[in-house]
Amino acid sequence: MSHNEQSEMHPGMQMMDMRMYMIINWDYKVRFVFNDWKSTTHGEFVGGLFVTMFFCVFLCLLPVLKGFADKQKSLFLKIVWQLLAATQSSITMFLLMTVNGWVFLAMALGFGIGSFIFYPQMPISEKHQREDDQQVLERVN
Repeated sequence: MSHNEQSEMHPGMQMMDMRMYMIINWDYKVRFVFNDWKSTTHGEFVGGLFVTMFFCVFLCLLPVLKGFADKQKSLFLKIVWQLLAATQSSITMFLLMTVNGWVFLAMALGFGIGSFIFYPQMPISEKHQREDDQQVLERVN
């Protein structure tokens, strides 16, 4: 705002700095997903990090659930899976938008643990196993 624009402001109006910086911060005061879900103490922050981590572990279970729903040919399970997938992508985006390094690390740890636990049950792992078996057969022949 230029000097002329500031002088035209009414008395009592103050200019607020509304810029948002996309710099990773490491503060414990974070708003998780919604404005009401915020941490004001270290304990709340650590609790929020654990919830974030377990949420990311749960996200790694979704492809397993999708494979199960596809095998069951159940319309209800497919609808439930679609709702979960839409919800999880929004929540994941909101968590990333906190631009907090600790939240990023908790998410990475959660996704790593979830992939380690659930990857063998994922439909994609079966595809990779078939491709590996096929390559071994081609080498033998």
